[in-house]
Amino acid sequence: MKNRIYKYFIYIFLINILVIISALFIEYFLRVKPCALCIYQRYPYYLILLLSALFFLKNEWKNQLIILIITTSVVSFFIASYHVGIEYGLINELSSCKTEIDKNISKDILLKELQSKLAPSCKEVSFKLFGLSLASINMIMSFILTVLYYKISLWTKKINK
Repeated sequence: MKNRIYKYFIYIFLINILVIISALFIEYFLRVKPCALCIYQRYPYYLILLLSALFFLKNEWKNQLIILIITTSVVSFFIASYHVGIEYGLINELSSCKTEIDKNISKDILLKELQSKLAPSCKEVSFKLFGLSLASINMIMSFILTVLYYKISLWTKKINK
């Protein structure tokens, strides 16, 4: 029975690795520049990777770790939902998402700014997969993962009884 708990945490780790690798692949190999919120949406996945890896060092913390993983996944869902709201114009952008340029700027400076690594606006959808923005896919994925993590927590409680 304990082996099943290990399998669950391996699955959690692998799913999150796959999400991060996908995001990095899209950014670096497909050359799709992420906005500020796209970067923020990765942090919960990094934290879940750390928490799921920590399980193998501190197995006795499994209940606390799964609660932290669920909470982190819920946070991921809300960040992605916020980003989707911005994309659809339902919510105003954060100041870190805006790419406003001063109107009194010279052409040379403007050209340098555009060529530099300015992050795109969070409203702009520069990459779609299956007709959905990556924020939408992340929102759906975060919801599904939250439900999955909750089910895993229920299964681990049954195994411990």
